[in-house]
Amino acid sequence: MSKTSNGNQHKTPLTISRHKGHDALVGAHDIAVVIDVIRAFTFAKTAFDSGTEKILLAETVEAARSLADAHPSAVLAGEIDALPIPGFDVGNSPSQIAARGHNKGLDGGTIVHRTTNGTRMAIAALAHSPLVFVTGLSNVQATAARIRALHENGATRLLLVATHPTGDEDVACGDHLLHLLGLPGGVTETEALDRTRNADAAAKFLDPEQPTFPTDDMAHVLRFDPPVFVMGVEAENSVPVVRKLSL
Repeated sequence: MSKTSNGNQHKTPLTISRHKGHDALVGAHDIAVVIDVIRAFTFAKTAFDSGTEKILLAETVEAARSLADAHPSAVLAGEIDALPIPGFDVGNSPSQIAARGHNKGLDGGTIVHRTTNGTRMAIAALAHSPLVFVTGLSNVQATAARIRALHENGATRLLLVATHPTGDEDVACGDHLLHLLGLPGGVTETEALDRTRNADAAAKFLDPEQPTFPTDDMAHVLRFDPPVFVMGVEAENSVPVVRKLSL
């Protein structure tokens, strides 16, 4: 599926390809944006806001443990089907990582991060684009700003990856990104928020009868922060690393 922008006559339009879930990515793209709203890349944005320097991505629990062994001062974070992983320092909880940051436990530090959807697809995207960014709603404005700048400098092929295989929240974030880019099919901030609140993945976090899933996480998920930095992914010594990149 593709859409083209209404850019000026002297600029090649931006072409959008879209992917959902864990199936293999295809094609070569100038930019890839990997979306996990509930909660991997909301967690990442909150971690950077709380002082983290870099996040090392792992595809499996075993790979995460190996990375943590190689970086003994790192915080080991992640989930399996939204539940914390035994032996990890924290789950995939934005509110939990924010609390750790408030205690000055993240300043300049490293996180090793493994999740069911987001981290694995961010790793996969590295083979299909030289520029990979990750986002949730909280950082979508910054991501749109970086895409506009890259388009001005010649990038024309954009891949949007909604990582949840069945949910609507990542698709909604991608649709709002289209809106911010002035592309057909975009939805407003209000509609993106409504679709996220009503997504199946959100229900357990909005249910006070399920304390395993922190209700406070949704305060981080359902926000749009000012565009300050994007979260870029690159392989460093064969390890996928997320860093914040100032606009």
